[in-house]
Amino acid sequence: MKHLNDLQIGVAGEYLVCADLILKGNISFLSEQGLPYDAILDYNGNILKVQVKTTRGYKNIPQRKKDIPAYIFHIGTNGKNNCRKKYNKKEVDIFALVDLDTRNIAYLPFFDTKTTMNFRVPKFRGEYHDEQGVKLKKIVSDLKSKGKTIDEIVSITGLKKSNVYKYSANVSIEQKGTNSGVYFDEFTLDKCLKKIGLWFTKI
Repeated sequence: MKHLNDLQIGVAGEYLVCADLILKGNISFLSEQGLPYDAILDYNGNILKVQVKTTRGYKNIPQRKKDIPAYIFHIGTNGKNNCRKKYNKKEVDIFALVDLDTRNIAYLPFFDTKTTMNFRVPKFRGEYHDEQGVKLKKIVSDLKSKGKTIDEIVSITGLKKSNVYKYSANVSIEQKGTNSGVYFDEFTLDKCLKKIGLWFTKI
């Protein structure tokens, strides 16, 4: 995809989303140029406006110890002084986020987005720092339940003593509730439409 410019990447993402919506049994078509949304979806007789955001692939976010692979999407529109502002709820109903490298798409209701969002890459599932920590915590907990001392656990696992103490503590180390802690493939069309449907019943 190196030969494709940003405009072509964007267009490819729009066509991919429209095709995906149709292949899933929906009525969908691309919108006209110049509108704040890229496609239309007919959902149970409700016309939903779909804004498409496309990335070429995941990026490595620099961290002190190890870079973190993530999909990064800038959801907001360009405002004054290069500050991003959220789309107006009258402009967009659904955001379709496309990873063009894998052709995977995440669907989010407009009310579940922020101006910039990061997602974990599914192919690295289980390799993120906190996930590794969960595995190590279980190993340490199991050894501790078998009567092993801290020094013995250090010897068996090769962990630093400070880490053994950390994993021995009765505290959860799972990362929850943040964009960077959720996987891209969790945001399916079905889940999105269900949320949209529930939202419709409230208005």
